[in-house]
Amino acid sequence: ACPHCPPQPPLQDGNDPDPYVKTYLLPDPQKTTKRKTKVARKTCNPTYNEMLVYDGIPRGDLEQRELRLSVLSEEGFWENILLGEVGIRLRDLDLAQEKMGWFALGSRGHGTL
Repeated sequence: ACPHCPPQPPLQDGNDPDPYVKTYLLPDPQKTTKRKTKVARKTCNPTYNEMLVYDGIPRGDLEQRELRLSVLSEEGFWENILLGEVGIRLRDLDLAQEKMGWFALGSRGHGTL
């Protein structure tokens, strides 16, 4: 977990979430760039170490896209709760280098996705 960032808050019922991360390269109307991590069980401080690989997308196209990263809690078969999300403009990164860093999550509210 990030030492400078607060942990994810518990859910409205007071329980710890079952978080996972979902990413898309936007725009993506067919959702072909969707990637998901495994679920971390009952924690407000999940840690993920995942490599995102997008073969077949030219660098010029990648630089025009936004990586949309969402953290959700798996709450059942039909609903997942959005815990936070961030958009990362790929043109702001050096795509020839590995990127490691911290990004603050914002929120659209605690709606159901």
